[in-house]
Amino acid sequence: MDFGITPADLRAGLIFYLLLFSCLVLRAYSQAWLADRLGDPTPRDEGRVTLYPLPHLDLLGSVILPLICIFFLQPRLGQINFFLAWTNPVPINPVNFKNPQRHYLFTQLGGCGMSVVLALLSAVVGGISFHYDQRFAEIFGTLIGINAMLIVLDMLPVPPLPGAMLLRHWGFMSEERFWQVARWSGLVFMIAINIPPIRTALGILIALVALPFGWLFEVIAR
Repeated sequence: MDFGITPADLRAGLIFYLLLFSCLVLRAYSQAWLADRLGDPTPRDEGRVTLYPLPHLDLLGSVILPLICIFFLQPRLGQINFFLAWTNPVPINPVNFKNPQRHYLFTQLGGCGMSVVLALLSAVVGGISFHYDQRFAEIFGTLIGINAMLIVLDMLPVPPLPGAMLLRHWGFMSEERFWQVARWSGLVFMIAINIPPIRTALGILIALVALPFGWLFEVIAR
C-alpha cells in the first residue's frame, strides 16, 4: 500500500521524531528532578529521575500519536507544525512538599521551563552554527518549533497535559474525570486540528511563542 511517503519524507520524519522524543524525555526528567529536589521522593522511587527514555515512554502519547501527526497529519496542515505528544505522567505526591500548592505548580511548569531553555539554547547554537553549516543549523530551527509547540500544549487544559493536571490538583476536575477524558483526548485532538479556526488559533499561538527565539536565531546568524 502506497501512503505517499518518499524515502526523503521518511528520513526527515524520523529525524523530526527523534528530536521530538529527546525533548519529551528531557522535559519529563526535569519535572521528576525538580519534584525530587523540592522534597518529594516519589519520582525517584518510581525510577523517573533518569535520562533513560523507557521509564518516560507512553505508547500512545510518545510513539503512536506523534508518528501519525508527523507522517499523516502534518502534510495536510502545510506550514503549521502541529503534533500531539506527551510522556508517561510523572508521579508526584504534593503532600511531601514544604509548600504543596506552590511547589506542585513549579513541578508542573518544569516541562515548560525545560522547553524554554531548549528553545533558547537552540537559538544560540543554531545562530552560531549558521555561519559554518546552514543545513546543520536547520536542526536547531526545528528544535525551536518543536519546543514552541510543546509550550502551547502545556497551556491547554486537556488531560493528560500539564494544564489539566493543574485543574485536577486545584479541584476543578476529579481524578476519575481526568482519566476518562485522557482516554479520548488523542482522538478529540485529531478531529479538532482539522477544524480551520482551531488550526489557525494553534498556528498563531505557536508562531507567537517561537517568535523571540527565532528572532534571536536570526540576530546571531547575521
